Amino acid sequence: MKRLISGLLTAALCLGSVPTALAVTTTQTVTAGASSDQTSARRADLQTLLDTLAQHPDLYHANSKQVFDAKAAEIQSGLAQMSDVDFALALCELAALAQDSHTSVSIGSQISGQVRVLPIGATVVDEGILLTRLPKANESALGGILTAVGGVSMDEIYQKMMPMLGGDNAVYQHRKFSQAFYIYEILAHYGVLSDPNGIELTIQQGDQVQKITVDAVDRTTLSKMQLARLERKAPATAPDKKKLYFAKALDARTLYIQYNSCKEDPKLPMQTFTQQVVDQLDDKGYDRVILDLRGNGGGSDGVIIPLLHVLEERHKQDGLAFYTLIGSGTFSSALINAVECKQAGATIVGTPSGGSVDHFGAVRPFTLEHSGLQVSCSTKFIDLAPLLPAAQSYDVQPFEPDVLAPQTRADYLAGVDSAVQAILSRTDDAGQPAANLSRGALAVQLGRDYAARTDTALNNPDTSFGDVCIIAYDAPYISWAAHAGLMSGDSATVFAPNRAVTRQELAVVLSRYAALCGHPLTADGAVTITDKASIASWAQDAVQALVSRKVLTLTDGAFAPSQTVTPAQADAAVRALDTLMDQM
Repeated sequence: MKRLISGLLTAALCLGSVPTALAVTTTQTVTAGASSDQTSARRADLQTLLDTLAQHPDLYHANSKQVFDAKAAEIQSGLAQMSDVDFALALCELAALAQDSHTSVSIGSQISGQVRVLPIGATVVDEGILLTRLPKANESALGGILTAVGGVSMDEIYQKMMPMLGGDNAVYQHRKFSQAFYIYEILAHYGVLSDPNGIELTIQQGDQVQKITVDAVDRTTLSKMQLARLERKAPATAPDKKKLYFAKALDARTLYIQYNSCKEDPKLPMQTFTQQVVDQLDDKGYDRVILDLRGNGGGSDGVIIPLLHVLEERHKQDGLAFYTLIGSGTFSSALINAVECKQAGATIVGTPSGGSVDHFGAVRPFTLEHSGLQVSCSTKFIDLAPLLPAAQSYDVQPFEPDVLAPQTRADYLAGVDSAVQAILSRTDDAGQPAANLSRGALAVQLGRDYAARTDTALNNPDTSFGDVCIIAYDAPYISWAAHAGLMSGDSATVFAPNRAVTRQELAVVLSRYAALCGHPLTADGAVTITDKASIASWAQDAVQALVSRKVLTLTDGAFAPSQTVTPAQADAAVRALDTLMDQM
C-alpha cells in the first residue's frame, strides 16, 4: 500500500531528470484566497520567476514577450484571490509558455498533503491508459482502458490541461499528462470536475463499455483503502529502479542491459560493469545485446561511453546484433545516448522519445523563496547535429525508432514486453565478423598494443577529421595514431576510418610503429619479391624490412601489395612484430 500511495502522489515527480509539473510534499495549505502578506510573498515569487526566465537562452522562440507579459499581468491581478493550487498552476503555465521540456515549475511538492486523487493506478499502453489498481468494489474494471473522467474524454482533458504541460514535443506532453490527470484539484482547476464525490470513470473492456464511480480521496483516506491490483506476470525486462544499470540473459543468444539513469554507481563503476558485460559476451557467446533506455530520464551523457564503445566495436568487428530500446521516458542525456547508439550502428526499437534531439538544457534548478515551488530553467541550446551525424535529419523533435513497437494491452496483460518480443522474434539478425581490417580498427589495435607495451595511457588530442565521430570507439585511437605520425588522412579533414587496409599500407604503418617503440627496422638480408614492381615507392623499404624480418609473409614469392588485410592477418603481424621487438 505504501508503494501505491507513493506512486499516486509522486507519479509526476521527475523521472531521472525529466522535469514535470508535479512533485509532492506538504509545506502549504490549499486556501481559497490569500492574506496581504501571502499576496506580497506571491508577488515576490512571481517576479523571481520572471527574472529567472529572462535568463533563458531563447525564451521567446515559441511565444512572444507580449504573451509572457500578458500572462504575468493576469497572474498579478489575481494574486489575492487565488488558492495555493491556483497560484502554483499559474506559475506552471507561465513557465510552460517557454515550450522547453527542461524549463518548468514543479508544483506538487507544496500541495500534496492537501490534494485529493482518484484512487487508481494506471500505466500507458498503445490503446490508452490501462487501469492497474482500483477500489476493491470495482475490481472487474481492472485491465480496462480509461476513456473518460466525469463524462469528459481523455483527449478533451488532455487539451484542457495543455496550458500546464509545456514541453517541446507531443510525446513529452502526453507523458506529463499521464502523470497528472488523476489529481482532483487539477481536474477541477481546468473545469473537468466540480465535485470530488461520485466521479464517473468510463472504461473500455474489449467491445464492452463499463462505468464506475469513485471518490477523490486524500492521503490518509487512500492509505486505509483496500485497492485491488491487476494480477499479471511481470516480464523479465520489468523496470528495476533500485539499480542504475544491470545485465541479464533473456535467452541463449541475448544479453539484456537495463540503463535506468545516466549516473555512475559508486558500488559498480561503469568501467567495472562494462568488463562484466565483456566477460558475459565472451563466456556465454551471446551474439545479440539489447540496451534499454526507455525508463532513463537523463543525468550525465558521458557515463555510458565505456559500455557504448564495447558494443559498437563488437557490432562492427564481430557482427554482434545491437539494439537500443527507447520510449516516452527516454529524455535529456538518455536521449543523447540513444542518438549515440544509432551512430554506433544500433537498431532503435520502441516508440518515439520523450526528449527532443535538439533541445534546450543544462538546467539551473532553484526554489522560489516564499512558496517553495521548485523551478528549473535551461541555460543553453543543445544542437546534436554537428557532433553526431545520426542527429542531422532532426530538429526539435522526438527521436524516432527504426522499428516501431509500442506496448500493447494484450501483451501487457500477458506479461509480455512488446518491444523486446519484437527483437527476440528475429532469428537472422547477427552479422558476420568483419572480413577486412579497417583503418580505424588498425589504429585501435596498435593503440592498445602501445598502451600495453609502455604501460601508459594514450595522449589523445582531438583531431580535425570530419569523418571521425567524436564518440566512436575508434576515435581516440585514430587521434593518437595521427598525432604519433603512424597514420595520415586522405586529407587534413578526411581520415576514411572504414576503408580497408592494404598489405603495403599495413607494412608502412607497422614500420612506423616499430620506430615509435624505439626499434626502427631495416631489411635483414636480401629478399626477392616477385611483384616488387607493383609495390608503391613509398612502401618499398617498409615491405622489404618487414618481409625480411618475417613479420609479413610472401605467397609463392609475391607480396600482393594491393590486397586487403583481414583482422586475423593483422593480429598475426602485430604479434610477430611484438616478438621481434622484444628480442631486439
